[in-house]
Amino acid sequence: MKIGVMGTGGVGGYFGGFLARAGMDIHFVARGKHLEALQEEGLEVVTNNENFRVRIHATSEPEEIGPVDLLLFCVKSHDTEKAARFAEPMVEADTVILTLQNGIDNAEKLARHFGEEKILAGTVFIESTIASPGVIAHTGKPGKIIFGEPKGERSQRVEKIEQTFRNAGIDVEVSENIQKVLWAKFLFICGVHGVSTLGRAPLGLILDCPETREVLEGTMKEVLELSKKCGIGLPDDAVEEAMALARSYNRRFKCSMLRDLEWHRKTEIEALNGMVVRLGKECGVPVPYNSIIYAVMHLENKKIENPVWASQLLER
Repeated sequence: MKIGVMGTGGVGGYFGGFLARAGMDIHFVARGKHLEALQEEGLEVVTNNENFRVRIHATSEPEEIGPVDLLLFCVKSHDTEKAARFAEPMVEADTVILTLQNGIDNAEKLARHFGEEKILAGTVFIESTIASPGVIAHTGKPGKIIFGEPKGERSQRVEKIEQTFRNAGIDVEVSENIQKVLWAKFLFICGVHGVSTLGRAPLGLILDCPETREVLEGTMKEVLELSKKCGIGLPDDAVEEAMALARSYNRRFKCSMLRDLEWHRKTEIEALNGMVVRLGKECGVPVPYNSIIYAVMHLENKKIENPVWASQLLER
């Protein structure tokens, strides 16, 4: 199986690194200094239990890779459409595209571009990031992938991909209801990413402060109510499970959205709390916590994307 990785960050770099170490025919798309380090020094994965470095094929040009059997889509949610157009040289009639991104609508975006028959939806549970060019740092429990067919069937392609991951030592699970899994993860990250970024604090501090912990639970409860209105029907204890998962994380954990804000990079707020606000309006579900998070972070995104706009407004 020839595998392509679109986006060699904390997710694509971590899981792609394990696949590369297992000897898979795998190719990475990256850019900038990260790409230069990957080409010159290889990919280094640093975890709690082990560190390893592998020589890999990395490029900024999908044409150099050509068509693949499996394309792991790991870019930021706000880059999905642009990355889909860029990745076209890697996709042919039989290519399977597995999205491992944050949010609940990436599979739909990719399906509109490539066709529903090519897309598998999935999500990951992992604490990882680019520590420095060419280096992926992982903390906490081993990363896990959950994915599945849209209708829940155990197809041959799903079983083949599952076995490929297992052969590389990756913790993987095939879900019969991937939409419910995506929404459970969505509930978790809207709370954790939204409140941690708004508070500019690692998760441990958010949980220790009664006021921010209350906001965290409230944000999650809004997503739970929205899921019921949207026909997903997460279980009534979904918030309790998400809070337990949050408590299991390293206390120093900084979510990717907070790191992006600190590095003055565009955040995924539109795909997370922004999506909650839009769906809340459509379905008539009040989402005040998510609305506040979205309003503040939407402004931060505008300042990051157009600092000239922000400075001009202040000079009026």
